Amino acid sequence: MSEAVAVITHAVRDDDALARRLRDSGVRVIELPCIAIEHLADSDDELTRAIEQLETDDWLVVTSPSGADAIARASRPRARVAAIGVATASRLREQDIGVAFVPSAPTGGALGRELPLASRALLARSDRALPDLPRILRERGFDVREVVAYRTRVGASGDVAAVRDALSGTATVAIYVESPSALEGLRAAIEPELLARGVITHVTHR
Repeated sequence: MSEAVAVITHAVRDDDALARRLRDSGVRVIELPCIAIEHLADSDDELTRAIEQLETDDWLVVTSPSGADAIARASRPRARVAAIGVATASRLREQDIGVAFVPSAPTGGALGRELPLASRALLARSDRALPDLPRILRERGFDVREVVAYRTRVGASGDVAAVRDALSGTATVAIYVESPSALEGLRAAIEPELLARGVITHVTHR
């Protein structure tokens, strides 16, 4: 029976539930972060001003735990807060920020279609966020403002050689990818013929 190996490509986390769960089940985990989260400088107050300009019946839309952290550092919102999924909602609540809405599925499409109507929505997201959410909201009549809450840097770090060795051997290799940016970093680090030997699994931590 071949060894089971998991390659985790998301940014480094203080508490990585996925890695812990895989290790507890006997899987060898190789951490290969293919993106890094870069927080904005404290002097950059565009996000703070944007949050404070919202009214109580507007929406502040948060699409990742990293976005939740940025909101908590920037301001205490008086607007209603929407979180894209349970992980983001939990991170907001941990920082005493109430969550008024979570969509039925943790995707930009579901959030855009299901967010209750309001005049304005502020999207606090990565500089590499996908365009589907603001497009859907504007089509529904929202006045949408997008503000960069944090930056996503693409590039693999960690033990690239260990990943190549695992893919070259007899192990069953599952590669966990959460975002297009992480997939981009993975493809830049590992040759296509080796990647083809693994099973890329798309997971959501939103």
